[in-house]
Amino acid sequence: MGATETYAKEGFGDEEVIAANIDESTTADWSEEEERRVRTKLDFILLPILGLAFFALQMDRGNIANALTSTLTTDLGVITNQINIGNSLLSAGIVLLEIPSNILLQRVGPQRWLTCQIIAWGLVATFQNFITNYAGFLVTRILLGLCESGFIPGALYTMSTWYKKSETSLRISIFFLGNLLASATTSLIGAGILSMGNRYGVPGWRWLFIVEGAMTIGIGIIFGLLLPPRVGNGSPFVSFGRWSYFTRRESYVLVRRVLLDDPTKKTNQLRITGSDVWATVTNPRILVHALITLTGTIPVNAINTYGPSVIKSLGYETARANAMASVGAFTAVVVVVLLGFLCDKTQIRGPWILLEALWSLIAYSCLRNSSTWSSGSRYAAVVFSMATNSITHILNVGWISVNCRRPQERSVAMAIMIMSANSAGIAGSYVFQTQDAPLYLNAFTACLALSAAVVVEVIFQSSWYFFSNKALGREVETSAVTVADHALDSRQEEPVKKWSWIW
Repeated sequence: MGATETYAKEGFGDEEVIAANIDESTTADWSEEEERRVRTKLDFILLPILGLAFFALQMDRGNIANALTSTLTTDLGVITNQINIGNSLLSAGIVLLEIPSNILLQRVGPQRWLTCQIIAWGLVATFQNFITNYAGFLVTRILLGLCESGFIPGALYTMSTWYKKSETSLRISIFFLGNLLASATTSLIGAGILSMGNRYGVPGWRWLFIVEGAMTIGIGIIFGLLLPPRVGNGSPFVSFGRWSYFTRRESYVLVRRVLLDDPTKKTNQLRITGSDVWATVTNPRILVHALITLTGTIPVNAINTYGPSVIKSLGYETARANAMASVGAFTAVVVVVLLGFLCDKTQIRGPWILLEALWSLIAYSCLRNSSTWSSGSRYAAVVFSMATNSITHILNVGWISVNCRRPQERSVAMAIMIMSANSAGIAGSYVFQTQDAPLYLNAFTACLALSAAVVVEVIFQSSWYFFSNKALGREVETSAVTVADHALDSRQEEPVKKWSWIW
């Protein structure tokens, strides 16, 4: 028996009506327990693979903070402001190819495209070991950015094709654990590697790039071998098509549950046109989300890059300063998972992001006023600030994902969000200036002002969504959908929920 059903989502104001055809029943023919088991199995397969790759990305992008506590500036003959330019070029490289990379991912497929990216930036990260001057530093930084561009939005989009909207925030938080754990553990790994300083005549920062770059190449190979290609195809490359992570029944449940939740995900080979890109980049709701990420991530990039150096300036030796810097990132790991869980549990986003934004505001206020505090108290203020590590951005990505109406919009929106985060990386590179040392009062003031701006922006966006829902009608409304059953030559009606914004 074949049935064709048309689902429609109604927007508000400039939002268009979206329709998608599904060729099977709109009724789930599995139990909640069966779906829970399949989802848990998916979690333990997909999330560790994506998270491990994100770990490699952040490790290679962020180990410059550890290298700065070694002899890198002396060996290359550069100063802090020149390092800032290099970091800006890395972020600029990511921004430059973010959307083109995401479009290529749709054509090539995540398994092949993302694997090539990881191995490519792993090679560049390793070759940083050979730089001998400032020009070499700049070239490797922009190459690293170009190779990394598109990975995060590509991974986020890939994840969105496997999960229902109500499951995304917690999974995105878990995915970003790769980033946070890298920020935490690379400080510890860096402390160990830098202790190898001058072994065989090789400075510690060169060992740092060699070891961590080689780790990334290995992770890229593992990623390519183990990542399942797409929903409905659970056979990784290492299986050579002989086995799958999922049984036929499990694959069926995985595909159907996602389509019943969002029929627009039916298209397997997504095509993104110029009009799709333009409609997304000019959508005011998406631009506000991008602004939240931009203003919220500038302080994060600044404090994460120079946090270990600030801690070292308090009188701690290099290895210990790097190890002590990891405390903030480990704290962020716990907070982001907790808030991600609460977002999915309550099915609201704004209030939880506002809570984190207020924490950032308090943290940077303490940091700005810590110049007269004891070294122990000032270290606590630095850690408290570093514990805000990308949490606003991570939750904001989940927020915009559930409010995207079409797969094309979601894919481009993810790229825009990461472009905003990396634009923040460019700006964040200039927050700390050489002449502002050692108290960095101007830097901490800028971080405080930006944190205050985030609070205002989150309140504004939450209110916008809330009152848009008021206009749509807060109660759950349904509209009749005609279903044509060609086998029985009859017609029947199925209820479809109207679109509502997640505030």
